[in-house]
Amino acid sequence: MPHIAIAGAGLVGSLLAIHLSKRGYSIDVYERRSDMRRTTIGAGRSINLALSHRGFRALQEVGMEGDLRQIGIPMYGRMVHATDGSQSFQPYGEAEQAIFSVSRAELNKKLMTAAEQQANVRFHFDHRCLYFDTDDYELHLQNTATQTEQTLSTDLIIGADGAFSAIRGGMQRSDRFNYSQQYLEHAYKELCIAPLPDGNWAMEKNALHISACKRFMLIALPNLDGSFTCTLFLPYQGSPSFDDLQQPDDVLRFSKLTLPMPYR
Repeated sequence: MPHIAIAGAGLVGSLLAIHLSKRGYSIDVYERRSDMRRTTIGAGRSINLALSHRGFRALQEVGMEGDLRQIGIPMYGRMVHATDGSQSFQPYGEAEQAIFSVSRAELNKKLMTAAEQQANVRFHFDHRCLYFDTDDYELHLQNTATQTEQTLSTDLIIGADGAFSAIRGGMQRSDRFNYSQQYLEHAYKELCIAPLPDGNWAMEKNALHISACKRFMLIALPNLDGSFTCTLFLPYQGSPSFDDLQQPDDVLRFSKLTLPMPYR
């Protein structure tokens, strides 16, 4: 069977490795980050997954639906928060139909472990893809721990290396390759609502909480430990914007004037 190299050990790369391994392919996965199962992951740039039927089915096909239920919380609808503190619940579907709030990192760890349990899958962490040579079909890698470089030739290379993809960058240098890029006006920041003193959730557990205005949106998804992972989507510039939030007092003022309870 052909040998396959996958650049990127995120959700896509890890899940793809499982699927391909079950078809008998020999797979090496190269990831520029360290193994997240053995290192501390910094907060601030993570959005919880709201996993619907399509994502659930992808996990089901590799026998991991049970893992999802262990780390996920069903959300049966969205809870819309108004600035006056009132709330309205909007079901996603019929009774018992739900999407799941899942930690992106925890799901990624489980996918990596499941892939490694396949005899024909190997992960190589701290391996940064420098560039992809489309002419010679070679992947140029750097071991960031040792600073050594290597050139990899294989039957098939799959790019799952996300934003600023080195695979896509290499393809852009090939003849007649069309590429366009547009930046959003909004950025995002991870926030957190801690559990109550008794360990319970400060809001309805089985809902995706949302507060939206013309210029920003704030969402909150439940975690198993009683906390909520919140994501604030706000423009880079204008008012209000992240440019406005330079000092702690600016953040407090924005919170008191703009955000609904219990986000304040």
